[in-house]
Amino acid sequence: MRKHTVAAAMMAGLFCMPAARAQEMNETERFAREYMEHYSAVDWDTMEGYLAEDVVFADPTAMGPDYGEDGALYEGREAVMEALRSFSASYNPIELGFEWDTVFESNGRVVFMGHVNALYPARTEGQNFRWRAEQVTVVTVRDGVVIRHDDYANYANPEQGLIPAAE
Repeated sequence: MRKHTVAAAMMAGLFCMPAARAQEMNETERFAREYMEHYSAVDWDTMEGYLAEDVVFADPTAMGPDYGEDGALYEGREAVMEALRSFSASYNPIELGFEWDTVFESNGRVVFMGHVNALYPARTEGQNFRWRAEQVTVVTVRDGVVIRHDDYANYANPEQGLIPAAE
């Protein structure tokens, strides 16, 4: 009986989170959502303001000639921004167009699960190139800044092709 009482007390402690902690979690999620809106819109200048100086940006699922078997890893705000701006210069994305089915925060980490729905200009007039894949992003927030950003995308099996350009 004593074991059950101790277990019940421990579980009650887990579920009786102080209101301040719940409010902090909401602020962390709000902050991460704002950050991801700028990432989605390819608004690098605004996104940069959310990053810690020593931020880590990783995408271990990234594939291609520029990445090794461990994918992409950038350490420090300057390196992250250089990589993102280089990506823009090379591919000229219109937007990354993230669509999140699930978002939750736990222990300073905000997890986004859904799809990247990137649009790029196409050579065909009136068309854009769409690249869509499942994606999970984990954004770690500490002391009001993003200290880590981890992307996991299904690069191996995207949906891709031309679609009508929005007017």
